[in-house]
Amino acid sequence: MSRNLFNVAALALAAAALLAACDKTKSPSPTTAPAADAAAAMPHAEAKVEEPAATAQVQASSFEIKQVNVLHVTKEGEEGLSSLTGLKGKYRWDGVDYLKEGVLAQRLKTLLGDQYETVLKNLETVGPLEAQDGELYVFGNRQHQGGEESAAIVINPERNGLRIWLLSAGQQTVFTDVDGEAIRWPESVQTLIKNQVG
Repeated sequence: MSRNLFNVAALALAAAALLAACDKTKSPSPTTAPAADAAAAMPHAEAKVEEPAATAQVQASSFEIKQVNVLHVTKEGEEGLSSLTGLKGKYRWDGVDYLKEGVLAQRLKTLLGDQYETVLKNLETVGPLEAQDGELYVFGNRQHQGGEESAAIVINPERNGLRIWLLSAGQQTVFTDVDGEAIRWPESVQTLIKNQVG
């Protein structure tokens, strides 16, 4: 009798185990293969989500332009940038190097700070001081590094202000020392910027 009860109990347990295995509504236990597969797949899903975000961040930073504003306060008796109009058509090597001496040099040092020497190097190959629409400008690049190291200086004599574009080590920086509306880039400077970074 007890043997029959033992057989019945064993059959009941086997049937219960079979029903549990066939029941699709139950959640798999943490030790089942589907759970292990899901856990193994998780890192791949995360990588796919993060990868485009990282790419987008790199693309955004390649177009980023750093802005530096250091407002110039005119001192009594100080020579203004309008004094440079007489140098129109002259190269920086014709007589006095106006990027290293005089009012423009002093203003550049104040505005550019530790980037002053970089701008000078990036104007090793440079044209003459030109004029367009009341503004003076000069632009150029570092010898043998035209597409990588360039600079442009735009002078607005009427507003006694400067606006400078610098491309160095893959970073664009625009410096200005006047408040209000930005000093316009002359057409030649616009073309330079577009060609160098576009």
